[in-house]
Amino acid sequence: MNRYPKWLALPAAGLLLVLAGWSLQEQPLATIAKISVVPASSATRVILESSGPLTNLRAAYSKESPSVLAVDLGKVQVPAAPALPNDPARLVKDIQVRTSPDLRASLLLTLREPVPFQVYADANKAVIELTEILRSSDRLVPADLEETLKRSPRTAVPLNDVSIADRGDRVDVVARTGQAPIIHIFALAEPLRLVLDIYDTVYNLPTKTVAIGKLGLDKVRIGQYQTPPAQAVARLVFDLKEAVRYAVSNGPKELKISVPGETGAQPAPAAAEVKEVKEEAPPPAKVKPEEMKEAAAAPVKGVEPPVEAQQEVKIEPPAKDDKQKTLTIHDAEQKYSGEMISPRFKDADLRDVVLWLGERVGLNVLFDPEVRGTVTCSFLDVPWDQFLDMILKNNKQGRTLEGNVLRIAPLGVLAEEEKAQQNLRDAKEQAGPLMTKSFTLSYARARDILELMKNKKSARGEIVTDERTNMIIITDVKEKIDLLENLINALDAQTQQVQIETRIVEATATFVRNLGIQWGAKGIADPFYGNQTSLQFPNKIAIDGAMIPQGITTRGIGGPLGGYAVNLPAAAFNSAIGVSFANVLDTFRLDMALTALETSGEGKIVSTQRVAAYNNKEAYINQGRQIPVQTQANFTVTTQYVNAGLELRATPQITADGTVILDINIQNNAADFANLVNGIPPITTQSAKTVVGVPDGGTTVIGGIYRQEDAITRERVPFLHQIPIIGALFKSSSKTTQNRELLIFITPRILK
Repeated sequence: MNRYPKWLALPAAGLLLVLAGWSLQEQPLATIAKISVVPASSATRVILESSGPLTNLRAAYSKESPSVLAVDLGKVQVPAAPALPNDPARLVKDIQVRTSPDLRASLLLTLREPVPFQVYADANKAVIELTEILRSSDRLVPADLEETLKRSPRTAVPLNDVSIADRGDRVDVVARTGQAPIIHIFALAEPLRLVLDIYDTVYNLPTKTVAIGKLGLDKVRIGQYQTPPAQAVARLVFDLKEAVRYAVSNGPKELKISVPGETGAQPAPAAAEVKEVKEEAPPPAKVKPEEMKEAAAAPVKGVEPPVEAQQEVKIEPPAKDDKQKTLTIHDAEQKYSGEMISPRFKDADLRDVVLWLGERVGLNVLFDPEVRGTVTCSFLDVPWDQFLDMILKNNKQGRTLEGNVLRIAPLGVLAEEEKAQQNLRDAKEQAGPLMTKSFTLSYARARDILELMKNKKSARGEIVTDERTNMIIITDVKEKIDLLENLINALDAQTQQVQIETRIVEATATFVRNLGIQWGAKGIADPFYGNQTSLQFPNKIAIDGAMIPQGITTRGIGGPLGGYAVNLPAAAFNSAIGVSFANVLDTFRLDMALTALETSGEGKIVSTQRVAAYNNKEAYINQGRQIPVQTQANFTVTTQYVNAGLELRATPQITADGTVILDINIQNNAADFANLVNGIPPITTQSAKTVVGVPDGGTTVIGGIYRQEDAITRERVPFLHQIPIIGALFKSSSKTTQNRELLIFITPRILK
């Protein structure tokens, strides 16, 4: 038997909760024992060693200072930040620790430049891994990874199952490899890309491109980078708009990468992904020539594969259409991608400075005998190739790069050589062999783009069109044909279509109220009836108040007297009441009639049209009737037909952000057969002409007309209608109210 009453259970449970909460509050805060910065081959890791788990780390770049990465550590005890050597080549330039009164701590990492990063943690260690942006070909594959692949060769497996999902706050890419994947992650510049190589994997499908356009991610590309008998490497490329956070989960048979990564710290990656970290800096890297850098930076074999070899994939929500993006056909803009340096010189010889730079970046240097000049400068974090151009320009010198040989010469010498080279190219163009190539267009008309291409051909070239097959035939040298082919590929693009729906709503409301009165009286005083007056003269009086005969005026209703003294009936009525009074001898008669009418009505007309049109092409649709109008001039009768119906003319223009700009002309005309003029009805016109921008699938009101008509008509007897109360017997009234409302709605939809 229970010795304690049940009512004690609730207070006991509450006491336990209070004690538990108190004990939790008394637990000591976790302490970060050590903060260290460890450079690696393609990443720099900031390692936090703590007395407890750090699983709630949150990190993001500061909006005020884009190169500062702020890491929220939560409520922890943090030692002073470690001192870092003043080395411009290091990614992490400074570390600061900030604390708040509520014992929350944050870590501010000042970086040389914003880079993609990930955060992961285990029991007593958290790692902020900063993926450095590589600008050199000799650091793409770390030496320790190459050694691992040589020690443990594996059979390449097919990668045919890659899924891409838009989760709203992130994009997940899952690659099912069938075995524990060995991966390598690095970042490339111009444009900014996050690259993930999957070793011992063969992607047999065509190169796939998925447009994202959100969360700092432009698109994802999947393809095969290397094929057997060399190392089999499949490659995922994330084209970034900004440095973002990502998360990698490496399972036994699949790989998952999320961009942007989740907010909190992730579990530590699998062993196949993380290499052993050693407390030593990597060997200095040397930059190869531009040609080698471009080849090394290619994310997938054949950076942009042919269109027919690509497999376009759409994910929801739909990304911005690639047809709206800028397409570069030819670009001669100078871009700098060299290693960042911070040189300082005072009155140094130009040739010595160039020799120092060539040794630093691994280039052979050759000087023209006329090269002279001095260098006095102070630069901070500039690409080496931009630094070279600046000091050469300052001394009226120029440069050329052929292979790995850097040649420095005066601008005049280089200009003469360039002129000679141009003359040689022109001579080759004039004397080179001609080739003929035909292009069959799918979407554009050959004659429409002919004028755009004529100024791109050479003097010997010829461009003709065949309208029957919609074909362009080009005869020219190979270089010009290649340029014209790129132009044709850009112009012969599928034109999007827009479905335009209009809705015209016309509402009417009417109200009519008519009130009228008719009355008349007739009396006689005569000795014949025995009601003569008491006077000698006049002894007989007759009063006739029914002098307005009903039959002549055809107004109101008739009465026994045959007329009325006051004949003010309602203009139109559907109800009436008459009263007639008389004495015994019929010497006095009084007739009265009241007429009234009250009507109300509501009407609604909805007209809808739908028409589809190509982008920047006018669409026309009409529904109604045509009214023949005859005119006579010089004994000749001419008949013209005038439209009386609903007519729409619209020209859509699709913008890059998915908005549709519409040039609209709407006519809603109707024939008025109630008011014929020489047998021809007039046309009642309602129209709107405007240019508006409407989101895809949105609806807007492009016009509205509201019209209200009020009419009051009064008929009355002069002077007598002004008598209070009795004046109502001498007047009638008619009130008419009519409301008309016209609204024009339009909805464009881009046809996918």
